[in-house]
Amino acid sequence: MKNLSTALLFACALAIPVSAQDPAPKAAPSAPATKEPVAPVAPSIPVSKAVLSAPFVLKDGVVSQQEKAELAEGGKAIFTFTVAKAGDYVIHAEVNAPDEDSNSYFLNIDAQPEDPLMIWDIEVTKGFESRAANWRGNGDANTDEFTPKVFKLTAGEHKLIIVGREPGSLKSVSIRPATK
Repeated sequence: MKNLSTALLFACALAIPVSAQDPAPKAAPSAPATKEPVAPVAPSIPVSKAVLSAPFVLKDGVVSQQEKAELAEGGKAIFTFTVAKAGDYVIHAEVNAPDEDSNSYFLNIDAQPEDPLMIWDIEVTKGFESRAANWRGNGDANTDEFTPKVFKLTAGEHKLIIVGREPGSLKSVSIRPATK
């Protein structure tokens, strides 16, 4: 019986490599995998590249203002940028919004923002964090109507206008194609 078991084990060991060498059936060529479209991350524009007006102050690569202000009195940062292709775009920014009293700006593209429709309410951050811009619209500070705010832009040069409303800090912005 021992010889039969040894012979059977030896035969199985020899059979495994032989079956592993059998050619696999050819699969039909498959269509190339399609990927979900991903919006490319646009290069950041540092606030040092913006045209600034008081009471915004640029210090150590960050722009901020000390006091809450109405639209006409807020500091202004104007970023000039170009989009190569007409389409839908969103604004992302590196912001520090440490509390509910330091977390909003007025924002628009190619025209002065309007109060209260174009207030950008920012979710409170822990230090600088990336946030997509939104518009309050007919909502309130806790429920913005346009989240994120999608801007329909033509190809060419545009101006992003950010006006200080509260004492938060802004480090950079980027304009990115909107994802669907």
